[in-house]
Amino acid sequence: MHNIIRKFLGRTYYPLNRVEINKKNLISNYLQLSKISNKIKIAPVLKSNAYGHGLLAIAKIVDEFAPPFICVDSLYEAYELYMAKIKSKILIMGYIDPENLKVKKLPFSYAVYDLKLLEVINKYQKGAGVHIKVDTGMNRLGIKINDLEAFFTQLRNFPDITVEGIMSHFASAGNGQDEAVKLQLRNFNKALSLAKKFAINFKLSHIASSSSLLNLDSNSLEKVSNLARVGLALYGINGENTKVKLKPVLSLKSRIVQIKDLVIGEKVGYNGTFKAIKPLKIGLLPLGYNDAIDRRLSNKGVVLVNGKQCKIVGMVSMNITGIDLTNVDSAKEDDEVTVISNNSKDANSISNLAKTANTIPYDILVRISSSIRREVI
Repeated sequence: MHNIIRKFLGRTYYPLNRVEINKKNLISNYLQLSKISNKIKIAPVLKSNAYGHGLLAIAKIVDEFAPPFICVDSLYEAYELYMAKIKSKILIMGYIDPENLKVKKLPFSYAVYDLKLLEVINKYQKGAGVHIKVDTGMNRLGIKINDLEAFFTQLRNFPDITVEGIMSHFASAGNGQDEAVKLQLRNFNKALSLAKKFAINFKLSHIASSSSLLNLDSNSLEKVSNLARVGLALYGINGENTKVKLKPVLSLKSRIVQIKDLVIGEKVGYNGTFKAIKPLKIGLLPLGYNDAIDRRLSNKGVVLVNGKQCKIVGMVSMNITGIDLTNVDSAKEDDEVTVISNNSKDANSISNLAKTANTIPYDILVRISSSIRREVI
């Protein structure tokens, strides 16, 4: 989109909003996660536009480390990486309409969760690598433990399939003593044992995620997982965990496009949810809930202007957000505004914004529009 606009306007085009990707922080996070266990390799998860960070921007950085796989959710995401000449293997973990694989051979690996998909891959994507997705208790995509023996029996009828791995996913992995976690570990261990019983030759077993890698005992995890699919932790969001010191990768910048002086009694935004109880100065930012700012941050969230906190005032609109500039005497139109900070201590860090909006960091991140330019710094 930005290239199209630039061709239309010439070199004078300057984006109003931009996402900054801190390459140094991303690399540091990757290396720290890789060192947690020398028996568990790291597979970066880049689904949902790399958790809002920008699929291609992140892929080009992690590709330099030659990970065993880059994990995505969809065929579309995989194709984008392929067209960008990403060298690492690509694993599609999400649902694929089997009809979309009835094409020429594609250079991807697939998470397989039923016989229908397996049949299509065997016929149209001969030799493709698959990762058998086991439902160990989360009840999302996957083959239930009780159905696994029948599936492995049928697998013998597909000689053109290459089983690269057995995989599953934790519903929660905040505590190794959690009974649900223990159950999933037992079920995954059963799946691995059953695969060996059927002489299925696979090299990778992976149930480990960011949360389990950071919170579970490494020795226990190593028994069932030699690969960890890391998403949120890769981007420096790790809650209260202290096993490693991760750094947020993303910051979102905007600028003040108009400043207004309000008198007592004036209201701001839709439904007039903010009313001035004293004279104040507000600034307007050219982004809203269409772009990145969760509507639940209305009258609650904050941004940074010249290093000072400024509260969001009024309802966040689709494309405009108001902020209180009263305490920033130096603020003027065109000043830069940090909408999302990559300092985890700031009130407008991803984690803190999520708390303010009573949601989770993922929810804040994936709302960042793909139309906003990503800049690697």
